Order: sequence, then structure tokens, then C-alpha cells
Amino acid sequence: MIKKTLAFTVAEILVAMSVVGVVAAMTIPTLHYNKTKKEYSVKLKNFYSRMQNAVEDMQIDKGSFKDMKKPTYGTMKNWYMNNIDPYMGHQYEQGNIVYFKDGSSLQLLGIGGCLDVMYDINGGKSPNKWGYDLHRFLYCFDNANRESWFGDKETFFGPYGAGLVARSTTRQDMINTCKSTPVYCSRLLQVDNWEFKQDYPFKF
Repeated sequence: MIKKTLAFTVAEILVAMSVVGVVAAMTIPTLHYNKTKKEYSVKLKNFYSRMQNAVEDMQIDKGSFKDMKKPTYGTMKNWYMNNIDPYMGHQYEQGNIVYFKDGSSLQLLGIGGCLDVMYDINGGKSPNKWGYDLHRFLYCFDNANRESWFGDKETFFGPYGAGLVARSTTRQDMINTCKSTPVYCSRLLQVDNWEFKQDYPFKF
């Protein structure tokens, strides 16, 4: 008797490889997005929680933020390093940018009604886009600005979101604003507990 050995033909192998390639092309971007989305969410939650704790600790040691004088552009770095950094900590600093141990950074942008800062989830690496890895926050030093940006007088630090704190503002309004003006996305993310939901306007 002659034993026959079962084997795949070249054509069958090529077809199988094509199918595997198509499946990989469809699933790898999704896996990458989900991984990045989770990483970004964890860092944002951690940053916001630590900052809230830093503000509370600062008040225990130095008194209410309501009694603090708003710094000028030339003194904002000193203000941050003296009042917030002792409770946040940093790995190193460069100009108006403070880098944290997890690879993220905080840049002091300037002074208007409040002290504007930019949280960069990956510390300067791409994509460097608002609503993706860049998110804007504020320290507000007077009641009028706190009410305008955060909706109350008792919040000192929070996301960029003027006009998005009224009771009539819906989540869909926030999604639309985030899509048209990505610098406002931090307010939407705060509402969503710093998670990038399925209907978040941007994919990365």
C-alpha cells in the first residue's frame, strides 16, 4: 500500500495568508486604539486626582485658595513651584514645563482671568493635539471666574469649560463643542469620568 501525505498547496497557503493579513489589518488598529485609550484615561484620572489632593493639602498648609493673589505671567512658575509642586512632585523641569515621573507633563501657558495650564499625557510626544493627548485646565483665583469656568465658587482647579457648566448644557452639547473646539474636550472627559467613550469625537 502506498501512503499518501496530506499537504497544502501553494495556492491554499497564499489564500490562508491573505485571510490572516486581512484580519490583522482590521483588528490591530482597534487593539492599538483601545490600548492607547485606556492608557490616556488612566493618566488623566491619576493627574486630576493628584491635583485635587494637592490643592487640598496646599490649603491645609497655606490657607484657602480664595485668599491667594493671582500671579502675573512672570511669577506664575514660582507660584506653581511654591504652592502646587510640593504636593505633586516632578521629575525635572524645563522652562515653564514640569515633567512627571509617568512621562506626562504640565505646561504653564499664561495668565488671563485664570492661570491656564496644558496637561500633556505623553510629555511632548506625538500627536500633540488638543482633545487627543493635550488637555487644558485652569487655576482660578476669583469667584467670578470660578463660577464662569467651573460653575461654582468652591472649585479652584478644573477643566477648560466656560459655557459648558450650566444645568441646561447636555452631554451632546459637550460632544459637539469638543468636536468643533478640541481645547474644550477636557470638560466632556470630566463628565465621563476621564474615560474616552465610544462616541468621543476623536479616534487615535
